[in-house]
Formats: sequence, C-alpha cells, structure tokens
Amino acid sequence: MSQSIAASPGLLRVISILMAAGFLPGVILAQQSLAGGANLFALSRQAGEEIDAERALSLTQFYATEAPKKETAPGTLVRSETATDYALPPGITATRILYHTRTANNVDAIASAVVLAPYGQPPAGGWPLLAWSHGTSGVARECAPSRMKSLFYNWEGLYEYVLMGYAVVATDYAGLGTPGRHAYLDMLSNGMDVIHSVPAARAAVPHLSEKWVVVGHSQGGLSSLGVAQLEGTIQDPDFLGTVAIAGASDLEDGLDSVLRARMPVLNGLVAFWAYGVKTVYPELDLKDVLTANAIAIYNASVADGCSAASGAFAAIPTEEVLLPDWKKNKYIQQFLARDQPGKLPTYGPLLLAGGGDDILFTDSASRKIFQRLCSARARVQRTVYPGLGHDPVVYGSLRDQLNWIAARFAGEPAPSNCPAP
Repeated sequence: MSQSIAASPGLLRVISILMAAGFLPGVILAQQSLAGGANLFALSRQAGEEIDAERALSLTQFYATEAPKKETAPGTLVRSETATDYALPPGITATRILYHTRTANNVDAIASAVVLAPYGQPPAGGWPLLAWSHGTSGVARECAPSRMKSLFYNWEGLYEYVLMGYAVVATDYAGLGTPGRHAYLDMLSNGMDVIHSVPAARAAVPHLSEKWVVVGHSQGGLSSLGVAQLEGTIQDPDFLGTVAIAGASDLEDGLDSVLRARMPVLNGLVAFWAYGVKTVYPELDLKDVLTANAIAIYNASVADGCSAASGAFAAIPTEEVLLPDWKKNKYIQQFLARDQPGKLPTYGPLLLAGGGDDILFTDSASRKIFQRLCSARARVQRTVYPGLGHDPVVYGSLRDQLNWIAARFAGEPAPSNCPAP
C-alpha cells in the first residue's frame, strides 16, 4: 500500500490539510505504508489506480446474478461461501453472502456482504450481532469492501469489533459487488441494505444472536440513522439501537461542508453523490447540475475504479464541479429532503459520536440532528471528541462505542444526554 508522490510545495500543503482534517489514512506518503483503515482519497487518477490495485480481489462467479424471475422476500439468502482471501486477524472466519434487498423504488435487488465471526465457542444465544455500515468506498462495482483484501476498513473499527466477541455482517450495499447502480448517500436505500443483511447472515452462518445493533461511519453513519428511521416503521423487537460515527448530519449540510473546504481531493465525493442521485432519480439530467468539465471527468471516470475515480476529480478546482444553481433542481431537492435524519420517528436508542475537527460531518451539523432527535423524544447519547477528525474519531470513540453496545446486549437502560423537556 505504497504510493510515491512528488513533494512539491502545493502537494505538501494538500497533505498537511488532509492530516489536519483527519484524512491521513487516505493519502499514502512517499514509500510509507500505513497500518490500516479506510483509504479512498487520492491526489490523482494514477495514484488512485495504485491504491485500488494494491487492495483489490478478483471478481469471481460468486457475484454473478440474474434479474430475479419472481419477487423474493428481502433478507432471503441467495448463496454463501467461505472466504479465505482476506487479511484478517488470526482466528476470525469470514463468509461471503448474496441476499435479496430492495431499491429506493422498492424493486427487488441483490446485494453482497461478508459475515465475520470470532474465534472460539459462541455464548448462549449466539454471537451478539453487529450490522456494519461502511463509509465511502466509491460507486463502481469493484468498490465493494468484500472485494478488497482489507474489507476496506480493516483496523478502523471493523476488526476490533470481532476481536471483542461480536459477529459482524458487513454489507457492500446494492450496486457494489453485484450488478446494478449504487444509491450513494441515500440513507434509506443504504439502510434497507443493512437491515436485510441481518436475516441473510443468520441463514448463512450458525450461532448468530437474534439481537442486533447497527454501527456505521461516515456514509455508513448516515445510513445507520436511516436504519433507525426505517425501524421506526418496522419496530423489530430484536433491534437494540444505533451507533452513528461521524454521520449525524443532514446531507445538504455535509455537501456544503465539502464545497466550503475547497479541497480538490474531496471533489470525488460530490461526483459520487451526483451518481447516487441519478440512481434514485434516473430522470435527472446531470448537465443541469455538473459543469462541463465535471461532466467530462464523470463520464470517463466515475464508475471506473474507486480511489482512481476519486483521484480523477482532483484535477479541477472544487468551484468547477457544480453549477451555481444546482440546489434548484427538483430531483436534487427531493434527494436532499430524503436524507434528513430525525425528520421522521426513529426506533431504539442512539449513540452519536463526532469529531470536533471533522470538516465533513461537522459539530454544528451533528448538534442540529441531536436536537431534532431529542425533540422527537428519542433516547440519544451524543459525544464530541475534541481534536479528532473524520476518520480518527472512529478510533478515539472505540471504547465508548463498545461500552454502549455491550450495555444494549446486557439489557441495561440506554443513557441520554438530551436536555430536559
């Protein structure tokens, strides 16, 4: 996982900004290998191609799917296989699965996932189950974490959960891994993929508990709040609660933060988001939202690689990605309205963990979601970790996450620091 870059003053400035913002795991300094964690961002397409090639697993027939001949209940397992090609800590077992889910338009779709199980004998009732919702990995089929040696996140939370005695089902989301389009940053589509991964995991892997908790970071943090909202209708009695790490924000606030940062290395997030809107609303004409320069890169690169696609968009200034009146488009407005956590009732207690120095899902945006959830009488514990950015907060909050999760499985009352009504 090494990548050489010229140490020009301009690049050094970008690197220093990324380090301050907490994005160091996404930038590989010259000849330096980082220990682990999600690494999407690249300073160029070529640099991104090197990152993608280093972590990629080959596409196998396991992921081949046909259009469903008849509608099948979401959560139904299609097939599973033991996986031995991941770089896992000793003793952890991995099982790939395909399962039925639903698109934003309630159409049957197939998603892929990986189930990780701890070493040893499961406790009575089975391994306590976490449904993991990952952060941005791209929008191309090869950007599925299950098609990466490291499962994309590796030591950025994911492996630690399993080593602490939890089974984890980690969805790729529909359109990543399997054929189709990925509804990037649509918290309800992504959340549905998470929910339906749970019964599929139980069908594939023995000794998983009925009780479960959702944990997500970044895109997955927003998705985990989508799970909480969807559960407001489903009300699964075995669903114990939500952990949202660096994900509590209205999507519009998150996009505004990216644009305000004016860091070209983050431009790919905006392009991926446009792809997600087009997935949910195929009628959208991207020429009404993206500039001509951005459209040219989008058509050539958005679904061609993961870090490579992200790096391709770093070639233009941030202000040359979106048209000035992009927010006036009716499909954009509808998409942003779908992705406002807490606007509708949620189910189960929530833990919100945010970084005080996160420039994407900011402290102020998180506070707004917290206040909204509290006003709706949800039980919410919110903690801000000063000095931590978007990715470092996953590590910094880990002990608090694990304590909160253990208490949910133990049946203890959930804490809340909502103000008194």
